[in-house]
Amino acid sequence: MRTILWVWLIFAGQSACAQSNGAPFMNVTPEPAAIHTKCLPDKSGTTVLVTHYYVPLLENYDHFTCDQMEGTCIYKKQKVPWLHNYGYTDTTLEDARCKNGYGNKQNCLNPCRTIAASMQHHRWGEVHFIKSLVGKKCGNKRDGTEMIHDGFVVVGDTGAASHFNAPGRFVFFWGRCKDKKNGVCHEGAALLSEAATLAPYCMVWNPANPLRNEDVKVDFVWKVKNEAMARGDAGAAIDFDLDKGLAR
Repeated sequence: MRTILWVWLIFAGQSACAQSNGAPFMNVTPEPAAIHTKCLPDKSGTTVLVTHYYVPLLENYDHFTCDQMEGTCIYKKQKVPWLHNYGYTDTTLEDARCKNGYGNKQNCLNPCRTIAASMQHHRWGEVHFIKSLVGKKCGNKRDGTEMIHDGFVVVGDTGAASHFNAPGRFVFFWGRCKDKKNGVCHEGAALLSEAATLAPYCMVWNPANPLRNEDVKVDFVWKVKNEAMARGDAGAAIDFDLDKGLAR
């Protein structure tokens, strides 16, 4: 299981920006139809706070950055990239099953698609639509993750219950990042975090009721698999199967 300790991000960066606008951290329920036509009944709201996490690109392994800050990193050993993921054995990036690390169920993380949330308020495999992400640029050409977001994300990771203590408290997985400081990625991730904070969102597929909006789930899975293949992450493409979360 991935260990996530984003204390830095909770009191800095995006949260400071949201507070500076004078907006309280409350969850106001907007009209579902105004968010998306596929919103499930009683599954809409406003995000509380959305921060981000990423895979740092490092020249050398650094315990604080790799284990305490992010839980995953890519570092070089004799000029060869290695993937380090807390709780797993380090492996060369070429041989890694998940090229961007693991979520909380040994699942591969997918840049721009995976979000982390409290398992007390959310469930692994939930597909959500965050309206303010639509049209925003995510990722970069360097890692093959550049895309214009369509707003759909999936709960595939978890955070500490002490900080992830409300519905709509999400952390967005950006992917790999080289330009970073104090837990914040300066390659565009902060812009997405800010845009998604205090924003209307709703659940569009619920693993607890898998037949409802099954077409949405099938289309989303197809998109994520194709995105993984396009960036050379075949393991993530094969791994991405939301039906396996039905028994969790």
